[in-house]
Amino acid sequence: MSTTAPRRPLETLELAVALVLLAVGSVVSCVLAAAWLTMYLGPVPAPFTILAAGVWSLLLVRVARMWSDRPAVAAFPALVWILTLVAIDMGPGGDMPVPIGLRGLGLLIFGGLIPLWVATLGPRLATDAHRR
Repeated sequence: MSTTAPRRPLETLELAVALVLLAVGSVVSCVLAAAWLTMYLGPVPAPFTILAAGVWSLLLVRVARMWSDRPAVAAFPALVWILTLVAIDMGPGGDMPVPIGLRGLGLLIFGGLIPLWVATLGPRLATDAHRR
């Protein structure tokens, strides 16, 4: 059995600041991806933000996992991203900037659900040496 030493106050503060910054990155990513989701190149839909949101969310999950080996910390950016997407579509005025359809579903899957899966059930990466 391995026991972990209790966190020092400075480490806890570092983790809290990191989580706030990761949350801001998740919210901004989700809002930008939703805003550009309905972009067209001529008559052809070009939902490139689906791929960009997925890559960015996976990066945020990876950074969160470097700060702590707890799955809840790693899943935090993905959960914030999903909650932001839900909040955007349930906002005041009845507007739904993310269309119900394949593009909206793709955005949810690639931007939120796959990073959430990677954070909770995906392969474990080694944390930074100074965080052990």
